[in-house]
Amino acid sequence: MVHTGAENENYRVKKADIFKGASDGVLSGYANVYNIEDHQGDITRLGAFIKTVNENHKSMKVYKNHRSDQLVGVPTRLDADDPYGLYMETKIIMDTQLGKDSYHEAKFMLENGFETGFSIGGWVMKRDKADKRIITEFKLEEVSILTMQPANQLSMVDMVKSIQAEDELTQEKFWNTITKAYDSKFSDDILKSLEQFLTLKEKPTAVTSTVEPSAIIKNIYDLYI
Repeated sequence: MVHTGAENENYRVKKADIFKGASDGVLSGYANVYNIEDHQGDITRLGAFIKTVNENHKSMKVYKNHRSDQLVGVPTRLDADDPYGLYMETKIIMDTQLGKDSYHEAKFMLENGFETGFSIGGWVMKRDKADKRIITEFKLEEVSILTMQPANQLSMVDMVKSIQAEDELTQEKFWNTITKAYDSKFSDDILKSLEQFLTLKEKPTAVTSTVEPSAIIKNIYDLYI
């Protein structure tokens, strides 16, 4: 999504808490948490989402990593009155490969200690007059599932060599997590990437250094190294 001019000044993308649950194609958690100063210096107050939820709930979409061309689900519940934050339950479109992979990737990351969760995009409509950090009204444009870690430039071979330089405990945890991911319900493309990576455990030169690791491999690497 691209926002230009004065519109950009009040547009915010805000990462929130981790998912609280994942079962039967439904992800649940908080899309935003109240009364905590975020990395942009904003503090959202209880009640900030009441108007936007009442007006836009039925038209809200859920994307992957804030990509409007990657629709993965719709919110089935948005609770703006929850005292902790904007609570959300999302039904993932499991009939598409993108939706299925997004769900299983989020579920895998949740169950294995990765940092992942919902994130919101939208506009700050009102702030507290006495303290401009405090948001009293926010207009939601979209909610996203975050499964993306910062880009890691290492190739598959470079990653394996880096892992081999770590102590045995770290290596064991890393390869166990890769194996666990391979046993998950990912698409064939992701499984092929994981399978190819597992072959490098014994022979790291079996694949050229130009091969790019998949996102799930990058996430596992970032967890341990």
